[in-house]
This record gives sequence, C-alpha cells and structure tokens, in this order.
Amino acid sequence: MNLFDYSDEELLAFAKDISRGLTDAADGTAAADSILHALQRFTISDLQLIGANIRYEVEKLPEPYRSRYRPYASDLLDKYHECIAAVRAGTRFDITDEELWKSYWCSAAEHLLEDTADTTDELPRPCTAGPAGKFFYRLVYGYVMLLAGKPGHPVGTPFPGGWKVLEEDGVILCPIRDKENDLPQALCNFCPAVQDERCR
Repeated sequence: MNLFDYSDEELLAFAKDISRGLTDAADGTAAADSILHALQRFTISDLQLIGANIRYEVEKLPEPYRSRYRPYASDLLDKYHECIAAVRAGTRFDITDEELWKSYWCSAAEHLLEDTADTTDELPRPCTAGPAGKFFYRLVYGYVMLLAGKPGHPVGTPFPGGWKVLEEDGVILCPIRDKENDLPQALCNFCPAVQDERCR
C-alpha cells in the first residue's frame, strides 16, 4: 500500500514506530539500515508523487531564481538514492552526536500533522505538507546530516537575494542556517553547516 494513501493516524503510528527504533539504534550503521528499511516502504507511486510535487513547487518560483534553483531541486530524491546505495554497499556510519540524534528522532513524528494541505483533484498533495512527504524528507535528511555529515542544502544551492551555500576551508557556510532557531522541528537546527555571518 502507498504510504501517501495512509490515513493521518496510520502514518503517525508508522512514523512513531520508526522514530522510536532510530532513537534507540545501537550505532550509526544499524541506524542507516533502519532508515533504508523505512525508505523502502515508500512505493514507486509515492516517489512519483514526491517528484511531481517537487517539480510543481519549483515551477511556482519566480524567474530568474527558478532557473538558478532548478538544478538543485532534485536533491531530496538524489540523496534518497545515495542513502540506499551507501547502505546496500555496507558503508559504516557513526552517530557523532548522540544528543542531537535523539532530539532529531524524538521530534520526528511530533509535527507531521501540522499545516497539512488539503488534497485537490487538480493537484497532488504537496510532498512537504502531507505527513508522508514530511516523514520521507525527515528520513532522507536524517541520513544526510546526522550520518553522512553533509549539509541539508548542498554546496551551491542558491537562495533569494543572491546568497548561496558555500564551502570555505572545509567549512560549509549557509545563508539561512540560523533562521529557524525558534522552530525546534526545523531541519536547519540539525544541519552540520554553520551560519554564513555575511548573510545576517
């Protein structure tokens, strides 16, 4: 069954179960394996819906920002495939910050039902607004930021105003890293990038 067809209650129960297991993971490699198993629950239909929603959201952006951002729009699905390939290849991972890891997964299911957009006949349910899409996003970027040690936005990602994610002397600088400190569920709060002070 497609996870996007789950009721909110069913999806919340699924997310809580997966998050509980990840919070208690023995080590990073076991955690990565658990993320892989959770991601494999998303069907081809679910993934197509996520991809369609990403394209729809990109096309709503104004030019010239839309053209600058478009090459980075596939990052969510690219990182999904990267996670699957890395785990299947037997890559070993470490959880370098246990407190941050537990905080990330303890709050994973908590906000899934907030700001959920209504589904219409004309448009698919937005992948970042529906609970299934939100949890997919959380699973992928839990792997990216907390196991692979990469930033949530890849180097080069542009933002309105002309700023973009940069790497200088091995440090990832993000123009929006500290913009959502007051939102504990925001993924930026778990990102290994640091705030680019020139963008404050």
